[in-house]
Amino acid sequence: MKTMRKLFTVLLALAMTLALAVPAFAAGTGSITITNPQGDHTYTAYKIFDVTYSGDNYSYTISDTDAAFSAVKAYADVAANGLNLTAVANTNKYNVSIGAGFSAASFAQHLKTNVGSLGTGTAFTKAGDTMKASGLALGYYFVSGTSGTVCELATAKDIQIRDKNEVPQIEKVVNDDNLTVEIGQVLTYTITGKVPSTKGYTEFTYQVTDTMTEGLTFNNDVKVTIGGVDVTGAATITNNENGFVASVNMINYQDQIDAPVVITYTATVNEKAIQREKETNTATLKYSNNPADNTSFEESTVVVDVFSFNIVINKYAANNADTKLEGAKFVLKNNEGKYYKCDAATKAVTWVDDKSAATEVSTDANGAARFDGLQAGTYSLEETVAPAGYNQLTKDITIVLDKNGSATIDGAASAPGAAHSLTTGVANSTGTVLPETGGTGTVIFVALGALAVICAGVFLVTNKRMSKESF
Repeated sequence: MKTMRKLFTVLLALAMTLALAVPAFAAGTGSITITNPQGDHTYTAYKIFDVTYSGDNYSYTISDTDAAFSAVKAYADVAANGLNLTAVANTNKYNVSIGAGFSAASFAQHLKTNVGSLGTGTAFTKAGDTMKASGLALGYYFVSGTSGTVCELATAKDIQIRDKNEVPQIEKVVNDDNLTVEIGQVLTYTITGKVPSTKGYTEFTYQVTDTMTEGLTFNNDVKVTIGGVDVTGAATITNNENGFVASVNMINYQDQIDAPVVITYTATVNEKAIQREKETNTATLKYSNNPADNTSFEESTVVVDVFSFNIVINKYAANNADTKLEGAKFVLKNNEGKYYKCDAATKAVTWVDDKSAATEVSTDANGAARFDGLQAGTYSLEETVAPAGYNQLTKDITIVLDKNGSATIDGAASAPGAAHSLTTGVANSTGTVLPETGGTGTVIFVALGALAVICAGVFLVTNKRMSKESF
């Protein structure tokens, strides 16, 4: 019996010790920090419920004299909303609880609509790169910004939240710095975004639609990475004739908020890009923008354009620009000393060392010939065959095509026309006709000599007669 009494005494003492170790419901103040304030937006925190807590146990109440009571009661009066207010006997307070139908996002949307009836609230102030509301009585707060709701409701206990109105953005680049391309060139496009916060959402759409014009052939090779890790297999990608649609479930990547989302793919410049103003590649990001409405979206679009130059030869007679010369032949050389070669079927451009393997263009009856699908750069136009009856050019023509769309011909500015086609006039002169042995040329000289002799004889005879008569 003594042993049992001693054991009971020990257990009672231990129980009392444990009871003293359990903290009373916490009191004091808290703060809310917005880690990603947007531009010059302002933010206000409105207390909706009072809260006390002990460890992981929380108790929420609201008084009928609180500024937010009317808005809260209106929401709670709709049973389907799942927000329950239970009156506390002999007080003006209500205990707050939630049922299966409660949605924090829906409740936040209701408070956003009725923000004018929530009282004055506490304004956030700038704190470095953040915005902060300090000295808040512990409670359940609704945070609103000039751009709308910031986050779902939060319990103020020195917490950090994100502005939900941070607009997801994407950037897009192509691996060609001057944005001028050759036919047959393979381009690599890169679309970059960030993992957004999906807090408060049960569904979140993050969908990139990429569309290219007919002068670009999509190579069906989309790759998606998040934080440098390949997640292509987890993405939903639908390819089509002129691009693709890629979707990523960002709710699965909330441990990597702000990590880079990178989408890469390639496209080949095809023959349809010849003699066109530009080839456009458009990427549009569609994203969720309202946690209370899964059908509400916004879009962000970026565009990248590329284009090709064309050199058009206008061959004419030096003494008459209206006389067009047919049959002149040319090759084109780049600043690396390589010659232009165009595939007859695909129109793809390559550059070769051997002039005999180069594409040689000939002027037609209108004196025209052309080199298509060129990048910006410096080129030499070389005449290899002159038109019949005309002298071949003694020096090459230097053409500079600039990425800004301008050009020079032998140092003189020359503006390209429609579809970035630069026309260069090339004049040819005829040579002097030389005499031929035993031919018409000799007859002419003999006739002229005979005529001179006859004239001299007539002059002498006439001169003698005049002399005799004078005597």
